Amino acid sequence: MMVQEISHKIRLSSILIHLLFWVLSLVLFVVLIFLTRHFRLQAMDFQTAINIILTLGFLAVSVYINLLILLPIFFKKRRYLLFSLLEILNIALFICLNYFVSMAFEGKHPNFVNEMIAEFILVLVFLVITTLMKFTRDSLALQDANLRIKEIERENMVSELRALKAQINPHFFFNTLNSIYSLSLDRSEKTPELILKLSELMRYILYETRDDYVSMERQLEFLQNYIYLEQIRTEEKIKIEIEVRGDHTGLMVASLLFVPFIENAFKHVGKEKDNPSFIRISFNLTHPDKIFFTVKNNKYNSTEPVNGNMEGIGLANVRKRLNLLYPSKHELIISDTGDVFEVRLTLDLS
Repeated sequence: MMVQEISHKIRLSSILIHLLFWVLSLVLFVVLIFLTRHFRLQAMDFQTAINIILTLGFLAVSVYINLLILLPIFFKKRRYLLFSLLEILNIALFICLNYFVSMAFEGKHPNFVNEMIAEFILVLVFLVITTLMKFTRDSLALQDANLRIKEIERENMVSELRALKAQINPHFFFNTLNSIYSLSLDRSEKTPELILKLSELMRYILYETRDDYVSMERQLEFLQNYIYLEQIRTEEKIKIEIEVRGDHTGLMVASLLFVPFIENAFKHVGKEKDNPSFIRISFNLTHPDKIFFTVKNNKYNSTEPVNGNMEGIGLANVRKRLNLLYPSKHELIISDTGDVFEVRLTLDLS
């Protein structure tokens, strides 16, 4: 119902604009005749008035043939030669009709050539003006449509990002709560400390990740707390190396962007007693507006392919977020050599 009302209002406004244009054209046309032919208001008779109205009517016919038929059917489809020929016929039709009607009302014009030139200039002026008006209106309508499309795309992107971010939190908490549950069954002394650290992480996720981007400084603090929590949680001896090079002051990065990669490393790190386990995390911030992130972990007795179980919900999620937040401004390389799983992410923040 609302769509029909809007459509009706648009049609009504379009009709009013056309009527206004022709009323103004009539006024200007009459003024032009008085100025060029030295008519007086007292000399305006019924025949002259009918002649002016018919001339304007013939102009309207030529204009709407151009706007409704020639431009949309031939010009827009790039059939320029046929458009030009038909436009010439359209102009000739107006000249012939208007000349013979004028001759019927006013008699034969003493200078046939001048009359033809005047008729040609008149119809050409109206065709050019109305064509430019149409092109301007179509251009504005196209810009408005593009803006609406971009706004819809932006709203869809925001909704999708919120949905993806909402998936991160339950996924992260699910894994951590599982660990707490396991430790509580064993009555481990680590359980209270683990719960306390988890509460700090929850506070960060709930209150500091509402925006799409957060400072790199807060990101690093969160990751350090997360890694500390994992060290408490796991009883395996994992050698963890963290390297941060460069200045992170002022850098803003998508919230929780690096967590799935590090979480994946802890999930799949090799845990054989006879072989040392390691996770190496590196942030290279030495280049302006660039972040080079690497996380590498060893794994044993695993034949899982890169696109198989090694990539769960978390990595699939982060791929989508990267495509939405950093389109054409990121490079994600995931490699699996059998013994080592490595993720390399490059972000262009410019």
